[in-house]
Amino acid sequence: MKFRFLGDVDCPDWLLAEIYNLSQMSASKMKIISNVVIKSITEEEIVGEEQIKKLVHDIRLEVGEIKAVIAALDMIFTSSARNSVSSTDLSSELQQLGLPREHSTVISRLHTENCAQLAAVLTMQSLRLSRLSSIEAIPSEPTTPFAKVALKIKTLGYKEKETIINIPKDKLSELLTELKNVRTLMEEVLQ
Repeated sequence: MKFRFLGDVDCPDWLLAEIYNLSQMSASKMKIISNVVIKSITEEEIVGEEQIKKLVHDIRLEVGEIKAVIAALDMIFTSSARNSVSSTDLSSELQQLGLPREHSTVISRLHTENCAQLAAVLTMQSLRLSRLSSIEAIPSEPTTPFAKVALKIKTLGYKEKETIINIPKDKLSELLTELKNVRTLMEEVLQ
């Protein structure tokens, strides 16, 4: 059977298994975890193990199972936002997969509230392998003709890689003005 929220493909077996685990917890607890998942997607925060343990201390699932539940919720929210599924379709398809009606209503309501924000984040992440997270000028000796600049690049796995480059001091102001021009052009294209 093909599901619209998954891009008109069949549901993966691991997601079916996690739907069972989702149905075992209360709808209010699932809503709390879903909010954390949405926050981690939109703000690009990695959900820490301590944060998970605080949220689910009363649920009878192990940490590995909770991580799998979080991955399932992440897939549900990102796939449904990516495929522009309506909340009613999402709710009915989740019920077809075995999620109780109360749970699917919670997920579809959160999907409706956060769909635009999720879609914007997914658009920003599409076709991007890495992202520049910070630029820092490293102090150098006044006698050297070069300025050192450290670039921190965030890769797909949210790992940061630092690269240090040497730029002639007389070319630094030219580079800065050119980068500002490029930035304004890019902002115009995005609007």
